[in-house]
Amino acid sequence: MNRPKVSSRVLKNLSSPDVSKRRSAAEALADGDERAIYPLIQALRDTHPGVQDAATRSLISIGGEVTAWMVLPLLREEAFFRNTAMVILKEIGAAAVHHLPPLLRDKDDDVRKFAIELISDAGGREYVDKLVERLTDDPNPNVRGAAAKALGDLGCREALPQLVAALKDMEWVRFTVLEALRRLGDEEVVEPILALLSDPSPATRRAAIETLGAIGSPRASDALLAHLGKADRDDRAIVLVSLLRIGVPLPGDGCPGDLLGVFLDDDEEWEDRVTALRGLIGVADRDALRAIFDKTGSLDATNPEDEGVLRSIKELLPLCGRPEILPALLDDPTLRFRGKTILAEVIGELRIPEAVHGLVARLRDDVRDVRRAAAAALGRINDDEALEGLLESIGDNDGHVRKAVVAALGTLGRKEAFEPLLKRLGEEKYTDVAEEAVRALAAIDREKLAEVSGSMEERARGIYESFERGELTPGGMTDEPADELWK
Repeated sequence: MNRPKVSSRVLKNLSSPDVSKRRSAAEALADGDERAIYPLIQALRDTHPGVQDAATRSLISIGGEVTAWMVLPLLREEAFFRNTAMVILKEIGAAAVHHLPPLLRDKDDDVRKFAIELISDAGGREYVDKLVERLTDDPNPNVRGAAAKALGDLGCREALPQLVAALKDMEWVRFTVLEALRRLGDEEVVEPILALLSDPSPATRRAAIETLGAIGSPRASDALLAHLGKADRDDRAIVLVSLLRIGVPLPGDGCPGDLLGVFLDDDEEWEDRVTALRGLIGVADRDALRAIFDKTGSLDATNPEDEGVLRSIKELLPLCGRPEILPALLDDPTLRFRGKTILAEVIGELRIPEAVHGLVARLRDDVRDVRRAAAAALGRINDDEALEGLLESIGDNDGHVRKAVVAALGTLGRKEAFEPLLKRLGEEKYTDVAEEAVRALAAIDREKLAEVSGSMEERARGIYESFERGELTPGGMTDEPADELWK
C-alpha cells in the first residue's frame, strides 16, 4: 500500500507550542511514509505524555524494517526510551528481528538481554545457535537467564544439551533453565534434574520438584515418589502437589496433614492450594473440614481475584469423602459465618437429610447470609421438618431471607405451603419477593393459582398477570454481596 507523502504543515505542527496540535500531528503521521519516522522518533522526546504516546502508536503503525532500524539506537538510552523502543520493536515483530543478531554481542549487558527478548517475542527460532552462545558464553547471568527462557519459549529442543549443562550455573540462571525445561517437557532431562533434589538451596529444590511435576512422565513420577520419603516438610508439600497435578495416587493415607498445611498456607499460590484441596477433600477429618470451610469463607466473592478461586474450591467441596461429618459443623461455634454459609450450600447440594435439624436451627441465625443459605439448602431436601422450618421463617424480618425461604418452598413443591405463600404474596412489600412468591405458587399448583388470582388485591394480581405473560425475570436465590442492604 502506497502511503501519502508527509505534509510540511503536519511536520511544522510537531513543533507547535500548542500540545493538542503536536499530538494531532503525531497521530496524523501514522499514515505517512518513511519520511515520517525520524520526526516521530524526535517526538518521543516531547515533554507531554500525550504526544509521546501518539508518536509511539504512529511508529508502530508505520512499522517495517526501516522503522525498526531507526528505533534500535533508543535501546542504548535512558529507561523511558529503552522501554518505548522495546514496545515498538515487539509490535513490529518479524520485520525487526533481522536487525537484532548483531546486538547479541553488544558490549552493553542490557542491550544483549533486550535483543534476546525481542528475538523470542518475534518467534526468531532461526537464531537458536546465537541464543545458545549467549546461554553458554555470556558473562552476565541476566543475559544467560534470558537466553534460557527464550530457548524454552521458542521450543528449541535441539538446545537441550546446553540447557542441561546450564543446570550447574548460578541459582538465578538455574531457575530460568528449569522453567525452559519445564516448557520443553522432555523426559530425557529427568536424570539431570534429580541431582538438584539434594541441592542445599530450598528454592532450587522447589524449582526442580515443580519441573519434574510439569514434565509428568512415568520416570518423573517415580522420582518424585522416591524423594517423598526423604524430603523435609516443605519439600514434601511441594512433591505432593506435583504428584496430584500429574494425577499420581498419593501413598499411605493420602497425607492429609501435609495437604491441609498447603491449603492453609497464605504464602502459597492459590493454584497449588486448590490442587492440595483436590487431594485432601476426600480424606479430610472433622478438624480438617472445619479448617477448609473456614479458610474458604475468608475469600471475598466480590473481589475479582478471589472469585475464580472461590468457584474452583466450591466445585471440590461436594466431593467430601465424609459427608456425615458436615451436619455437626453447622453447630460448631468456631466456624465463622462465611464458612458456615458455604457449608450450608454444600449440604444442600449433597442433600444430606441428617442435616435438616441443624439447618432449621440456622434459620434463626443472627447472620442474614447464613439464614439464606440454610433456607436454600432446606429447599433441596424434601423433608417434613424442612417444610415446617421454612414455613416458620416465611415472615423473616429481612427481605433477602424471605425471598430465599419463598424460593425454597417453591422448590419443595409441597401443597401445604400454598396458603402460607399466598398470604405472603398479599403482605409482601418488596416486589422481587412477591414475584418469587408467584413463581413458588405456580410451581406448587398453577391451576389453583389461576383460580384464586381473581380475588387477589390489585398489586398481587398485576404481578401474577406479568408472570403469565412471561414478563418476570428468572427467580430463585440471587448472589448479592453479604453487605448489600435492602433499601
